[in-house]
Amino acid sequence: MNLKKRDCGIHMRLVPYGAGWTDVYVDFGDGELYFIISNAIGNGFQSLLDSLYFLYPEQDDHIHCVGFIECKEGVYKNINGEDVLVKICDTTDSDDLPCGIRYIPWRSSFSWDEEGSDSRWVFERKPTLDTSFDLHIHIEVNRSEQKTYDYTVKYEDMCYAVADACTKALKKHGFWGYHQATYTDDMNIRMLLFLKSIALGNMEARELTFYDEQGEGETADFNKELELLLFDM
Repeated sequence: MNLKKRDCGIHMRLVPYGAGWTDVYVDFGDGELYFIISNAIGNGFQSLLDSLYFLYPEQDDHIHCVGFIECKEGVYKNINGEDVLVKICDTTDSDDLPCGIRYIPWRSSFSWDEEGSDSRWVFERKPTLDTSFDLHIHIEVNRSEQKTYDYTVKYEDMCYAVADACTKALKKHGFWGYHQATYTDDMNIRMLLFLKSIALGNMEARELTFYDEQGEGETADFNKELELLLFDM
């Protein structure tokens, strides 16, 4: 595969250091921010991967993101034999019927508990079907005093920074070491591969081949997936 490193303008480090604690360092270009995650309480680092993964409109997986992803409703109507997106709204009403509905993600939020303090992240995007978009990030850090930070970045740049941090952490600790250091937290490799594909602008590892042998299903290229997983950002 043709995979090329680039400078995304965001730098992130993920440091699991045992006993269930993880430090996260992020620099959006104006100085490094420091976060602490207690994996014994609340969300772990995986919540960041979840948010980025499910905010991509083509995931179209409303059921599995309930609770942390907010969606708009895309209203489809059959016009001249073709399904056409006619509007995006908060909820449909009787005037829209009959119609088809597609859920379009636009906002996600999660918190990292520090056992006595916490940080809260909110991601927002315009509710469209565009796969390249700006991502607004609002962060509240609640310690001895509250501090807030706001950034607008390219979605693929945030994916790059997170994928880079995850790749480096896994290469240092391994799957089992990461699991032990974070009190049984696991990194979703399928989601990590997706973030790396978006970040590098290469979706070859996500190409599916349909088969019809003893049932029906789809296969991906395992070697390409491994190449992508091992690639240093």
